[in-house]
Amino acid sequence: MFQKKILVALVMTLLSFKAFSQEEKGNKLIYRVGAGPSIEGNQGQWAINFINELSFYPSERFSINPSLTYFTVVGEFDGSGRFWNPQLDGQNINAFSSSLFTDVRLNYDVIRTAKDFRVGLGFGPSFQYGGESSFGGWFQNEQGEMEGIISVERFARLGYVTQVVFDWQSKNESRRNTLGVSMSSFSGYWPYYLMVNYRLGFKLK
Repeated sequence: MFQKKILVALVMTLLSFKAFSQEEKGNKLIYRVGAGPSIEGNQGQWAINFINELSFYPSERFSINPSLTYFTVVGEFDGSGRFWNPQLDGQNINAFSSSLFTDVRLNYDVIRTAKDFRVGLGFGPSFQYGGESSFGGWFQNEQGEMEGIISVERFARLGYVTQVVFDWQSKNESRRNTLGVSMSSFSGYWPYYLMVNYRLGFKLK
C-alpha cells in the first residue's frame, strides 16, 4: 500500500513537471559531487554523507537528477565520544548505521534571479541498501564471561526523498555551487534520514 502511494505521487509529480518543462528549452548536463553532515532519525545519531549526482535539464528550470549517496554514522547526539570507545570487556556496544542510497530526484527551480541564483524543490523515489546494528543486552557465556548481544537489521527497501536546494553560479563559468537539504522517508517514517551537503557542479554540456 505504501509503495502504491509512492508510485501515485511520482506519476503526479512527473505530469506536473512535464507541464513546467515545456516553458523553455534547456538540455544542460551537470555532474555534481559533494559531502556534508547528516542525522539518523531512528536511533538518533550524527552521520556524514557523500553524494554523486548527474543533473539533466530538459528546460531551464526543471531537472532530472539520478544520484548515488553513501551514508555512515559517526557519533552520538550527546557528544560524549563514547561511540568510538569500547565498553565492558573491550566490546563496542554502540548502535551503528551505514547505507547506499540511489535516488532519482525531480527538481524544479521555484525562484531564479537575474544573477542565476536558484531555489529549487525536489521529490522522487529512493532505494536504500544497507543496515543498522543496535545493542540488545548482555548474557553470560559457558565460560562465565559476559558477552554483548548485537542486533543487526539489513535494508533493501524503497521509499522517497524530498529536497530543497540553493544553487548559484561560481566565478568559473563551467562550475556551479549547490547547497542541498534532503529528507528521506522509509517504512512510513519521515524523515528517517536528514542530509545536508555542499555539491560542486561541473558543466558537461
